[in-house]
Amino acid sequence: MAGPPQAAGDDCHQGQHRQRPAPARRQFRSHLRAELEASLRRLGRDHVELFYIHRRDPTIPLADVVGTLHRFEEEGKIGGYGLSEIAPYTLREAHAIHPCTAVQNEYSLWTRQPELGLIQTCAALGVAFIPFSPLARGMASDTALTRDQVQDGFRAMNPRFSGQNFTRNTASFDRLRAFAAARGWSTPATALAWVLQQGDHLIPIPGTRHADRLRQWRPAPDIRFSAEDRAELDRILPVGFAAGDRYGDHQLQSIERYC
Repeated sequence: MAGPPQAAGDDCHQGQHRQRPAPARRQFRSHLRAELEASLRRLGRDHVELFYIHRRDPTIPLADVVGTLHRFEEEGKIGGYGLSEIAPYTLREAHAIHPCTAVQNEYSLWTRQPELGLIQTCAALGVAFIPFSPLARGMASDTALTRDQVQDGFRAMNPRFSGQNFTRNTASFDRLRAFAAARGWSTPATALAWVLQQGDHLIPIPGTRHADRLRQWRPAPDIRFSAEDRAELDRILPVGFAAGDRYGDHQLQSIERYC
């Protein structure tokens, strides 16, 4: 079936750091196939360009997972596979088994850990790096979020949106808002431009349900930072400025940590 490029994901494959029962480990291939087939039915297609594992399950050998995804490629059901929130060593191991197409990870002005090896490893292997939440989960907006706005869903349980951390982080993004306004740019376009300029292999994926927000981002590819702009961004938002971890302890269980 013809259609625009699509990415799908195994959203139910949320690896927890516990030993899965033996039958579950043996059934992961049929689980992945069922998730892929369900995605194809929902999309009305017989092929997706990219199929992600969200996240890696440490109880299943990586060779088995990549081998299964390779078979999907050979069957013409996917164009390539992607991994999410993994460490550089996992990417190197997976890529050696069968080339990986993309790796997604949170990355933005306030989340910089991928600079400690993952972005570089992707570049060296020719793998696309897909930053999610490039607008700092809504913090990089022209209007500061209120405390009430972040007290539901994911952000309500996130350390960066709690107590004094939220107050400190709001003040930091106030500095970004002033920086962008002084240059005639929107705050989200500025934050997105920064991500885009970290490497040609970066493809950020901001999300919104509102067309006006999309219009605010649109200028991002056209923004060019001068050396002075970069120095000022480094001054007002130095590496590690964010108050609080990007996930709570309960949210870190399926994330590969390194460095």
